[in-house]
Parts: sequence; C-alpha cells; structure tokens
Amino acid sequence: MRISDLIKLSTDNLKRRKGRTILTVLGVVIGTCSIVMMMSIGEAIDKSTEDMMQGMGDLTQVTVYNWRSEEEQEPLTDSVIAQMGAMEHVKVATPLFQSNYIGSATIFGGKNDKYQINCWIGEGSDIIGMNVEAIKEYGYELIEGRYAEEKDKAFTVIAGQNVDYQFYNPKREWPNNRVEPVPDENGVMPKPFVNVYKDKITLSVKSYEENAKEVKKNIKVVGKVKEDWNKGYETYGGFIMNIDDLIALEEEYIKVNKIRVEDKNKERSYSQAVLKVDDIENVEEVLAAIEEMGYDYSSPTSYIKELKKSTQTIQLILAGLGSISLLVAAISIANTMTMAIYERRREIGIMKVLGCEIKNIRAMFLVESAGIGFLGGVAGVAISYLLSFVLNIIATNMMGPSYDMYGNIIEGAKTYVSIIPLWLALAGIGFSSLVGMLSGYIPANKAVKISALTAIKND
Repeated sequence: MRISDLIKLSTDNLKRRKGRTILTVLGVVIGTCSIVMMMSIGEAIDKSTEDMMQGMGDLTQVTVYNWRSEEEQEPLTDSVIAQMGAMEHVKVATPLFQSNYIGSATIFGGKNDKYQINCWIGEGSDIIGMNVEAIKEYGYELIEGRYAEEKDKAFTVIAGQNVDYQFYNPKREWPNNRVEPVPDENGVMPKPFVNVYKDKITLSVKSYEENAKEVKKNIKVVGKVKEDWNKGYETYGGFIMNIDDLIALEEEYIKVNKIRVEDKNKERSYSQAVLKVDDIENVEEVLAAIEEMGYDYSSPTSYIKELKKSTQTIQLILAGLGSISLLVAAISIANTMTMAIYERRREIGIMKVLGCEIKNIRAMFLVESAGIGFLGGVAGVAISYLLSFVLNIIATNMMGPSYDMYGNIIEGAKTYVSIIPLWLALAGIGFSSLVGMLSGYIPANKAVKISALTAIKND
C-alpha cells in the first residue's frame, strides 16, 4: 500500500467519527499547549538571566584576592601576578593599586588651581591604578583621544566621560559651585569649568595630619572612556592611571613625610589583581588554576553557572508539569483507537481476507493515531503563540523595562514571560505526533491479531 493511500484511508476513517476525533484532538491540544507554554516560561526565565548577565560586566574578567586560607600561602605579589599572567588563555594580569599611606587626594584644574575634585585613590575609587598595558585589555571603551602607553611620561592618564563636570569652585555655594552635565532644551551641553585636555591638571596628595607635606604631580589627560557603571565610577568622573606612577607617588610621599615603613625591602603585595581571559569558554579552566594556587577569586561566570543550574531546574519542573497534560491526552488517544478497533473488526477482517498485509493494517492505525497527535500539536502550538503574545503585552505594560543586577535599565531588553523559539514549536508538534503514534501502538497490534474469519462472522 502506497503512503498516499495509507494517509487518505486514515484521514477518511478519522472524518467518519468527527465528534470523537475532535474531542481526542482537543485533549492533545490542551496537552501540547500546556507543555509548550510551560517550556516557553522557562525560556523567558533563561532570556531574563542572559539579559542580567550582560549587566554583570565583562564575563571574561576574573578578580583574584589576597585572602589566604593558609599562613604559608604566598602573598599576591608582582611575581605571583606575573605567573598568573603567563597562564594559558590569560591575555593580561594586572594588580590594582591600594596604599596604606595615601588614600584621599585632590585634583586641581584651571588657572591658579581655582577648581578641584576631592577624590580617593585605590581600587573601586575615583582614581584607579593598573598596569598601563592592561588598561586597553580591561575593557574600557575609548570615546575620544587614545589610551596611555608605556612610552608616555609619568602621569599620562585617561579619564571618565564626564570628568570635566566634576570640578567645582570651593569658594561658591551649592548649586552654583559646579556645572551639571545636563543638556539644555536644544540638546546643547553646558560649558564646564575645566577642560582636562586644555587646562592645567594637578594631582595633590596630603594627609589631614598637622605639618604633613603635600606632594603634587601634573597630569596629562590623553583620552576619555565611555561611562560604564559595571566597570566603576572612574568611567564617569574619575581617572585611570599607570600603577607605576602611583607607586612612585606613594614612595615620594613616604619619603617627604618621613613615614616609617616596616619591611620596606620586602616585595610589594596587593589586595587584589584582575585577569583578562581570552574567551568565556576558558574562564572555568583559569578559575581552576587560580584555585589550585590557593587564592580566592570572583567572576561573573561563577554566578552565571549557578543561575544556569537554577533556570535548567525550573525548566525541567515546568516541562514535567506540562507533560502530565500530554500524558492524559495520550491515554485518550489510546482509548479512542481501542474503541475504533472494536467498531472496525469487520473492516479489519475483510482487509485480511482480501490479502492486505499485516504491516499495512498496523500502519493504518499508527498513522491515524499519529495524525491525531499531529493535528493536536499544530493547533496547540498555534494557541501557545497567541497566549504568549498576549501575556508578553500584559507583562510589558505591567512590569516595564528589564533591569540589570545594578538596577540600570538594560537597553534593548524587553520584559518577557513567555518565549517560544522555532525549535520549541517544532519539538511540540513532533512530540505530540510521537505521543500519538506510541499511544496507538498497542491498539494497532491488537488490530492485527484479530482473526479474519471470526471478525467477519461475529461482526
């Protein structure tokens, strides 16, 4: 029997019992719709997780800390950081400057140091110090000028996008003591008090202790980076400097103020370092190597791994709940096909007497049950798309935009409670067809075992 004849015969048989077929298909529709919608909710959760990951910053960045679980563990020195930088898949490794002797500083700008910025030096502060060759690799996005280079003179720096507007006049009262970076009604930005490219910029370090001596250095700004709060405040209104310049500044400050330093001949250690990995796929390998060295670390991928586990668990639970409805539909298909066999015993007997092959009789019932599953799957997926569309519109109106882990709006990200990718739609149709076919397998086998003479005689 040709496939086309088999399909036509099965279709005609389904049409003859329209009421029963419709009710059985309806069960498959509900089951397919349930499992697709449950899976789509899981996909939406996964998409929200991915959007949140984008707000976690550079996923190929690893921060290593100088917290040691054992006393004999070597401090995080330049040699240790160089060893980490030499690891496979690590593009660059840099310490971040942190001082026990200088912290607060003042940046002066304009004629006669008329304007100033009060700031802090160190990791997570207004002024960041790192190896100059690592600044570009760290992920700062340059919007004008250039990056500082090894060949540059001391205190050649790059600045945050709005650093000009951070200068204020200490002789004026707020709010007239500074210019805010807010455009006027024509979209024109106001002129700041200081232009860091043209005006003289000076870094001053001096403690609040009486008789403390000041150390001042002229700064040359050669570029600005795009504001990125995932990186830090320095991208908005701070400075990124060569760590060697800040170390030299600290040493000069210690010398000028005659500060006693214990173990001054000991190799300098840092509280933390930053590693840049060549690819996100290799981060886990680098983390394992760092852990083997005995150092603690933090990386966005560590949180991502846990988030992925959570979303996968949720997806499995939702898929399991949806499968219950499809299981009920499968029982309904099996019942329908069993009833069809009892009603068509004479037909089956005649087919056998006329010489129809057993495999064709079995195939006819399997095609019928698969057809019920297919029709229900197509309708279920169509309804799922409609429900998904409606739910997403409601969610967008009620929940608003998506936010990252820092509370910032994620540009281009929408609020979804249901996402049905093409693979899920095709899988829903395929799975419902497979369930239909499997549900009809036992009834089909029962059909081919019917005795032809007995069926004709007793019908």
